[in-house]
Amino acid sequence: MEFLKEIKKISQKEPVEFWIEIEEGFELEKRDRKDFLEEKYKDQNISIRYLNEDGKAGLSYSTSFNFLDLEEAVLKAKALSKYGVPSIFPEKEKKYPEIYFSKDLNISVNEVKEKLTELEEKAFGFDSSITRVEKIKLSFGKIKYILIRNELELFWESPFYSFIISVVAKNNKEAEAYEWYEGVEFNYQTLLERIELACQKAIALSKTKKGKNLKIPILFPPFLVVNLLELLEFSFLGDEVLKGRSFLKDKLEKNVFNEKITLFDDGINPSLPESRPFDDEGVAQNKKILIEKGIVKTFLFDTYWKREAEKRGLKEFKAGNSRRLDFSSFPKISSTNLYLKNGEVSKEDLIKAEKEVFEVLELLGGHTANPISGDFSFGVSGIYYKEGEPIDYFCEMALSGNIFELFKNVLELGSDLTFYGSIGSPSLLVEKMDLGG
Repeated sequence: MEFLKEIKKISQKEPVEFWIEIEEGFELEKRDRKDFLEEKYKDQNISIRYLNEDGKAGLSYSTSFNFLDLEEAVLKAKALSKYGVPSIFPEKEKKYPEIYFSKDLNISVNEVKEKLTELEEKAFGFDSSITRVEKIKLSFGKIKYILIRNELELFWESPFYSFIISVVAKNNKEAEAYEWYEGVEFNYQTLLERIELACQKAIALSKTKKGKNLKIPILFPPFLVVNLLELLEFSFLGDEVLKGRSFLKDKLEKNVFNEKITLFDDGINPSLPESRPFDDEGVAQNKKILIEKGIVKTFLFDTYWKREAEKRGLKEFKAGNSRRLDFSSFPKISSTNLYLKNGEVSKEDLIKAEKEVFEVLELLGGHTANPISGDFSFGVSGIYYKEGEPIDYFCEMALSGNIFELFKNVLELGSDLTFYGSIGSPSLLVEKMDLGG
């Protein structure tokens, strides 16, 4: 590609980095049993960082691969570096991890059409109370990442699949529920399971009524635990630890969580969507154990903040966790594939583990939680069980607590580890919490 040759010439003359993303795919969507969208697309963009002699980087970006536009973007990044973000351009690694999976898409467009209609009908056939499949969508394609900086040239390409379904059930009232999947392979059975779960949630929520005050063990299914892990992730970000904002800033090698909790950040598992040989600044990705049997073991770092940690005498940390929110953003510290270690108890047995259990099926207000203190106050709906049997269905319940206390007070983890995009968890049964009706 002539464009890449020109980029290489520039990068060898000036302290500039080029990050290129090229995504090609196909989307098919149906709404209320009617075809809504059928589109082949290609998105491409380039992000440019210029590092000046003061160690500050300026950022510009473009969706054009025209060379004149590129030159203009480089000049803009150079000018912005005067007011830029402190940064480091890391050297090329001696070795990058080898990650193998099929680069070939294992489904055709015609198969997508057939499967989507078939999956839609599976939802309608699940139960007579399912009145609508409001939306069902499947996308698939390939995404390519290219990083060019001085003598560094890194390329990575992987397939992707994404799926979402939204269903409506009617019993006491109408209720909508959705499920989704993102991964590196098309797995029909997984999509069936997500459809069944969406239907189960919609049916249960359609039976709910205003709840009552309870003090009861809480069961969080995987699709809600991933929300809790998103809140917990903040405390493992190396920059927040060094700034003193993280609750875990002085908790390294201390027992903070329940001994049943082991948390991984795994950037090299070929079955997970954020696995790559290199992160967004060209550092080799790796697998970290963030929590081992309740003990805080390490934190997440990029190159700049790893250096800052070393200045403070903290040399045990690894980089490899740099990510860009999008092509118009600076790379920043993030998890890769974040997940809890699987338990050994089925979800059915978790429900039977205590005399009373409340299973949360809907959680509202997650964005209001405080990532620094860990305090949260959610609106929840779900199923009230006694002796393992569903007794009632409640909505508009208030659940308040603290994320660190919640993960300290775990009773048991399920054996149903499930991934939602790059975050995964089994079901989580927690000691008694106050539910406000």
